[in-house]
Amino acid sequence: MNVLVTGGLGFIGSHLVDLLIDGEHNVTIIDDKSNNAIETDDRCNMIFGSIDKIDPTIFVGFDIIFHLASIVGPAGVLAHGDIGRSIIKNTARLIDYCAINQSLFIDVSTSEVYSHSGILKEDADKICSGEYQFRTEYGVAKLLAEIMIVNRAKITSALKYHIIRPFNVAGPRQQPEGGFVLPRFIIGKLTDQPITVFGDGSQIRSFTDVRDICDAIIKIAFSKYKNEIWNIGNPANEMSIKELAVKIVESEDKLFYIDPQKLHGPLFAEAENKVANIEKLTNLLDWRPKVPIDHTIEDTINYYKKKIEEGYSFDVCNGKKLTELI
Repeated sequence: MNVLVTGGLGFIGSHLVDLLIDGEHNVTIIDDKSNNAIETDDRCNMIFGSIDKIDPTIFVGFDIIFHLASIVGPAGVLAHGDIGRSIIKNTARLIDYCAINQSLFIDVSTSEVYSHSGILKEDADKICSGEYQFRTEYGVAKLLAEIMIVNRAKITSALKYHIIRPFNVAGPRQQPEGGFVLPRFIIGKLTDQPITVFGDGSQIRSFTDVRDICDAIIKIAFSKYKNEIWNIGNPANEMSIKELAVKIVESEDKLFYIDPQKLHGPLFAEAENKVANIEKLTNLLDWRPKVPIDHTIEDTINYYKKKIEEGYSFDVCNGKKLTELI
């Protein structure tokens, strides 16, 4: 099949491309290189640029369009003042192209659409509560993008889609600049930088290996189902941030508890304690996550060891001294 992956050089996108290439699909990548985990991919047709500025004839001839291009990360969203418009504008264009060209549209959304804690099924309420944050704009924009897709498909049979909501993705190639916790802890350990835990570390996450996420996306895309919304996560990996840190550094004594706003500024907002209910994916497609958290940690450590050996440097404290953070 001919498939297009937007954001195909990014963390999740690059792993998805690996599986698509293994499946002998013809892959084209569109990426503006703003969140790239790899520089390029010579196995694919590469198009560099933003979705909203690319010649629309580029989008003709694809059986499936996987949409992963987006601003990402709890800290990554803070650098952008145009989150909502960017997400909506790009999704709207792709909806049009998929409807016109009858390409299956796979929209990789986010668990942030739920905006509240709990073990969450696909039909759980979506709640926008409290103060408006950049994180709120990101989650609400992703939710509006989902609604746009669903409603367009109600009025035109030409649009077929799946909406994917990944929960707490982690693994090799995840970049620390977005504020993601696993690379921050691992890089801190490997380079003797402070292991900083936000608050008291009691925040709950259910980390899901990126390769499990992509395996599920592929299974959904090539299934008999259409026009569905799916959670992807790994409830078996549920743990606190403090527990994750201790797993990595093997000693609670090496942890420093800080206010995250001292590291990322006053606009930073903590995530809710969300855990995916994956009964739908398990019951309909017989899918279950395979990668335990210890394997994810080990593979991510090996990834960053290699990057450091190659001469890459990483600063997980944003240029700040530990005395400024504690």
